[in-house]
Amino acid sequence: MDEELERIKKEKMQNLMRDDIPTVGNFPVVDVTELDDNSFEPFVKQSGIVVIDCWAVWCGPCRTMEPIMEQLAKEWAGKVTIGKINVDQNQRTSMQYGISSIPNFLVFQEGKFLGNVVGAVGKKPFEKLFKKLLSSDQDRKEGYT
Repeated sequence: MDEELERIKKEKMQNLMRDDIPTVGNFPVVDVTELDDNSFEPFVKQSGIVVIDCWAVWCGPCRTMEPIMEQLAKEWAGKVTIGKINVDQNQRTSMQYGISSIPNFLVFQEGKFLGNVVGAVGKKPFEKLFKKLLSSDQDRKEGYT
């Protein structure tokens, strides 16, 4: 079974790294990018808005938010990048950001940590946040701040 899982993982990674798949930095653009302790830092340092879904397999509210985050990733593609990290398997990152309850969404803009959204809050709070961050970003670009 382990050999089959490794084959599937290898095949999936090869598909993600194909030339015809767009990338942001070194990361393939997929709906929600799975991260680990090693890929976390380079991922959040991308330009633009980055949201990281901190979750665990056993967390019911996390599973509730999963399709919402996938939908947001599709709807806000090109403006917001969404990743996810399993807190049970990536404790270094969990400790670094003081993750004590999940789901917990870390928000970054231009590589700078802005704060957290905690809980299964649904879609609307994220849409409101994205609009606010994008409008303030536009104001800065136009010299209004």
